[in-house]
Amino acid sequence: MGKEKLIIQDFNQFGGKHCQTTALKSVLDYHGLHLSEEMLLGLGGGVGFIYWYMKLMPSPFIGTRYGKVEEFLLSTCKRIGADATIFQTTSVEKGYQELKKILREGEPVYVFVDMPYLPYLALPEMAHFGGHAVVVFGLDEQENKVYISDRGKKGVTVTIEDFKKARGSKFPPFPAKNKILKIKYPLKIKNLEEGIREAIRECYTNMLQPPIKNIGLAGIKKWAGIVPRWPEQFQGLNLLGCLFNTFIYIEIGGTGGSAFRPMYAKFLDEASEILSEDNLKEVAERFRDSGKIWSEIAAAALPDSWPTLRRIRELSFEKNRIFEEQKTGALERMRNINIELDNL
Repeated sequence: MGKEKLIIQDFNQFGGKHCQTTALKSVLDYHGLHLSEEMLLGLGGGVGFIYWYMKLMPSPFIGTRYGKVEEFLLSTCKRIGADATIFQTTSVEKGYQELKKILREGEPVYVFVDMPYLPYLALPEMAHFGGHAVVVFGLDEQENKVYISDRGKKGVTVTIEDFKKARGSKFPPFPAKNKILKIKYPLKIKNLEEGIREAIRECYTNMLQPPIKNIGLAGIKKWAGIVPRWPEQFQGLNLLGCLFNTFIYIEIGGTGGSAFRPMYAKFLDEASEILSEDNLKEVAERFRDSGKIWSEIAAAALPDSWPTLRRIRELSFEKNRIFEEQKTGALERMRNINIELDNL
């Protein structure tokens, strides 16, 4: 078979807050199944917390959403009445052929990628995160282009080589491993009442009765005890990485801002209407208040009192805004910000 051109011409779903719910909303919208990104977040289990550090990592991972990636997505799909499975392989070629097979069927493809291999993100080489989700809506082997829908308001393209590197990455702790979320779409969204109640129970159980002590409220308390010891455990750029990542993981790392808490508040508002339970609106307000506190923590990691750290925070917000808007010249402007960050 010669070089193929497989582009879904009527795909126009772009932009969002959290990569995994953005990608899921995009493919659902394409099939006429419309739910808010916040509802999808809540149905997957909503907010959470995890502090994760291994010696091979330059700095800790701080997660503020519920659940493991696959578990989160499969639960969300089940609760809306969709059958879903995770395809994965260590073979880059098998992963590529599976992608083409789905595109030939006229379906956009939900895939996992390791972020620094995607040039349009303008990330440093060591910023590995293979849990990032995007939707592939086209492939042109003659032009060497893969068409991607990410969180930005417009589609982007990467070379096939870069795309294969991003999909095939094995970097821990979240290796992409050529994963694809394969969905059997229902004709309509099923009644959400049972799924909403189940998801809310999962959320509070995970926070109050976590399986290990670095998750949930216990994890937050543990983190609070660890942070004052960071200067002893990490030095130089690694210590800066701890502070920088705290800000990123709370504010602009695909959380919708404020550690997902405002998104979860909106889910609770929607859930209140569906379940006819007004008390959920009160809980939603508490999560909005919680979100403000999380943003204060993020700002404290890169405080105004240290001009260099303040400038890092400002430039990071600006870089994220440029990425999300995807206006002409976005990549060049993001790279210029990287140069300024490197020179600080």
